[in-house]
Amino acid sequence: MTPETWPRTDGPRTAARDNWPPALVPADRPRRAGHEPLASALLRGELPAPPALPGVTPQDALTACVAALLHRLTGQDRIALALERPGTAPEFAGFAVTGRPTLADLAAGRVTISAAPEEGTPPVGLRITDGTDAPGSSAAPVPAPAHELHLTVHPRADGWTTELRYDERLFDRETVQRLADHLVTLTTDAARTPDRLVALLRLLTAEQTHHTLVEWNRTVVPLPDKACLHDAFEERAAREPGAVAVIQGERQWTYGEINASANRLAHHLREAGVAPDTRVGLCLERSASLLTGVLGILKAGGAYVPLDPDYPAKRLATMLDGTSCAVVVTDTVRAAALPATETPRPLVLLDVDTDALARHPAHDPVPAAGPDNLCYIIHTSGSTGQPKPIALRHRGVVNNLADLNSRYTVGDQDRVLALSSPSFDMSVYEFLGITAAGGTVVVPDPERAKDVAHWARLLVERDITVWNSAPALLELLTDHLERTGHGRLGRLRLIMLGGDWIPVGLPDRIRAFAGHVRFIALGGATEASIHSTVYEVEKTDPDWTSIPYGRPMANQRTYILDDFLQPVPPGVAGELHLAGTGLARGYLERPELTGERFLDWSYDGVSDRLYRTGDLARHRPDGLIELLGRKDFQVKIHGLRVELTEIEAVLRGHEEVKDAAAAAVTSAAGGSRLVAYAVPHRGRAPRPEELRAHLAQLLPAFMVPGSVRVLDAMPLNANGKLDRKALTALAPEVPAADLPGAPEPAQLPVGDWEQRIAAVWQETLRTGPVGRDSDFFALGGDSMSAQRCLPGIDPELRWAELYKYSTVRALAAHLTARGRTPAGP
Repeated sequence: MTPETWPRTDGPRTAARDNWPPALVPADRPRRAGHEPLASALLRGELPAPPALPGVTPQDALTACVAALLHRLTGQDRIALALERPGTAPEFAGFAVTGRPTLADLAAGRVTISAAPEEGTPPVGLRITDGTDAPGSSAAPVPAPAHELHLTVHPRADGWTTELRYDERLFDRETVQRLADHLVTLTTDAARTPDRLVALLRLLTAEQTHHTLVEWNRTVVPLPDKACLHDAFEERAAREPGAVAVIQGERQWTYGEINASANRLAHHLREAGVAPDTRVGLCLERSASLLTGVLGILKAGGAYVPLDPDYPAKRLATMLDGTSCAVVVTDTVRAAALPATETPRPLVLLDVDTDALARHPAHDPVPAAGPDNLCYIIHTSGSTGQPKPIALRHRGVVNNLADLNSRYTVGDQDRVLALSSPSFDMSVYEFLGITAAGGTVVVPDPERAKDVAHWARLLVERDITVWNSAPALLELLTDHLERTGHGRLGRLRLIMLGGDWIPVGLPDRIRAFAGHVRFIALGGATEASIHSTVYEVEKTDPDWTSIPYGRPMANQRTYILDDFLQPVPPGVAGELHLAGTGLARGYLERPELTGERFLDWSYDGVSDRLYRTGDLARHRPDGLIELLGRKDFQVKIHGLRVELTEIEAVLRGHEEVKDAAAAAVTSAAGGSRLVAYAVPHRGRAPRPEELRAHLAQLLPAFMVPGSVRVLDAMPLNANGKLDRKALTALAPEVPAADLPGAPEPAQLPVGDWEQRIAAVWQETLRTGPVGRDSDFFALGGDSMSAQRCLPGIDPELRWAELYKYSTVRALAAHLTARGRTPAGP
């Protein structure tokens, strides 16, 4: 069919301007205000003949193809397009991609927008000539560069010739060429299968698909011969039993000592019935005893279940019963904090049962577990209100630790500072990763474990070479170093951060104190053995909004897929899926949840078992992954995963609460803080502090919102669903007395303690002048900002005390009653 014989149809319907945002195609560089005039460049090409759609002209079929491409590239369901045709006035065409439309549905549903979209002119324009114009002829003048992308098509008998103009300050030529290729592929697929859903039309050629799925995942390296977590420690102990494994305070423990103690514990546990995949609770503080407990459980063949003694008793009971722990390894202090559970279980007290343990042999037990047996169970926040137990296997964790040690030449001269809670999977590297390389674990003094000044001294005094933590802890250290004018960080050579977003400026800030340090960004999920991606930050780019997520690690694979599990092109957002050796067995005794998050997948001959992370990400053209955010209501608070729905479920469990919601908001001090909202039953008005206390009885400290606001009703959107954006705007305000400006005379801090506390809170939380009855949590405080301020108030002050006495007046009275006096400034 030639242009002269194209049928004409009635004009499209019109629609109001509302809800037609600009379709911003992912660009190579940030868009900036005042971007006119555009820097126009030209790319010529060809398109195949348009698909034949019933009752639709070829021009409209092509327009629908362009709209479909924009939908697939941007993820927007409402697409606005500037459309120009010979002999007609330019119009703004709108396409609503609702339900599961085909290309014909999309074309038939086109409307003419009566006014321009939000920003004046759609960023993408399409000009269809009448066939008499030839590319570059005077009859086809170059369009004014009014759009970021402007496609001009010249029909011919067997297809189209194209001119694609673009703003070269936003797009690289290679990016625009890929975009043009995607349009060719989509149009070709639509012509071949016109009834296919828009969401299923191909964007990638077979070659591009192979490159994305296979070439970017060529990560296979040989695994260590010994593939159980305790094997490397045993070998080091046999080879050099006198080498130092753990240092805490003035005490040192050798590989030989810890291995012998762990062996006795292993024999004892086997005698108690521990076998491969048996779950054993482990409730100890960070210490040499913790490493002994971990190794003893693993050597017995079991899997350890870390139980943080600071967790609420009800949560610990849920974790113990949910994992069916056969026995708990602990000590007398921690045993007192353990709750009664539905199934009583025996305890092994490492500080009391010394005679019973000493009766067992000190030699390595005969191996019981293999690489595919469980090694530990880590709990993460769960959307149902219950923590999720993730079942990890030896093979995946060994692979991760071996990759890090090999990649960064970690060896027997290295030392790591153990800062992570045993309930956080990054702690696995601190105790088992560094010792797998023959290095040494340095453990902070228990009473100074959260004192950043203590960390800074240990870094120098103990010759720490490796730092491994969530970004928030390194930020604490960097803040301290900058505030105190600290000197160089001794021998620190390697920083590995994972679990949360890394501030773009952090690498340069810490390099002011450790100039030659290698700065490593790690990404992944607990469900995939700690880390799955890696990126070394050699230098930062001023245009970065975040540190790149990286590339898949050894024997790991990553896929970025759309909602139909199809690979998305570079630059396009999709859900990050993890695969490879690191994948967990699943969620312990939770087959429905395992089936929901772990899936068997196949596409174009590539098959794999995947974990759906819920993270939004995209590939750069070279395969580097950038993390963009979340698809769901999960957030990270100081590197720890928090399901907002779990907080909401617990809050709804309060007898006076009818409905509840939670959100993460940006605090005045930077980073995220949790806030919660409650709608009470009619006639009831629970106080926020009562609701916060209820949450503290069931949730670990990092999940307890600092602020709870009682509302008459939840904000709803037009569809009657919770409006989370409006909810965030309702974050509890700082009390008027605490806003910048002098408090009333009666509210002024009185005495040395109150004045010190108020000054520290004001500096730490970056708020206005603080009054006597100002509440730490109402000011935006949380567990991480508490770590910043506790040493400045009193080095012996503990988190639990601050939580209980959360106002300036109450905390000062408590410290005075305890007989403490303020130290010097």
